Order: sequence, then structure tokens, then C-alpha cells
Amino acid sequence: MSGPPEDLLKRVPIVEIGKPEPADKNFILYIPGGKTIPVHLSVKGPLLVNPGEANTHVQLTQSLYLYKEWSSLDGMNWTHQAFQGRVAIGLAPQGGIVDIFVNRPD
Repeated sequence: MSGPPEDLLKRVPIVEIGKPEPADKNFILYIPGGKTIPVHLSVKGPLLVNPGEANTHVQLTQSLYLYKEWSSLDGMNWTHQAFQGRVAIGLAPQGGIVDIFVNRPD
């Protein structure tokens, strides 16, 4: 399976995270390394009387380009897996615990 065309960055608009997207929704999302990224978390479902939400901020260690199902660290070499992660959810005497771990694939 081949990746996006080599001239993708010339043909498709690049939108930095936090900026408006084009009306046609065809764009490359660019997240600069070190830029603060807002993250919205929600906990909901039929087990809960009241759903919960929280907002936080994170930063990537390096820049990331996202286009449809493709991702790239440099805008030239594309892959289907820019990162991997896991989510752990639990309950303890002190309350609920949600742990999200994100890593680059080996």
C-alpha cells in the first residue's frame, strides 16, 4: 500500500491545529511540536447518573502532520500509525481513575 502523493503538501491546504478548516474538509492537520493542544475528555454512558467532562492541555515532543488515515512526522514520509496508546479506566477508594498513555510506535 502506497502513501499519499509526494506533492501532497503542495496540493492540499495545511491547517495548523486551532485554526479554521476549509469548507470542503480536505486538509492536512499540522500540529507543531511544543504547541499547546487543548484536549476535551468526557465520561458518559448508561451506568452513570451524571456524565462528566474535563478540559486539559498537552504538547507533542515533535511536529505531526495528519491527513485522512495517514500521519507523518516530517510531511514527507507517511504511515498509518503516528502513535500508539492505551486507556485504562478504573475505580478506587479515592474515586475514578482514567489513565491515557501515548507513545510512538517502535
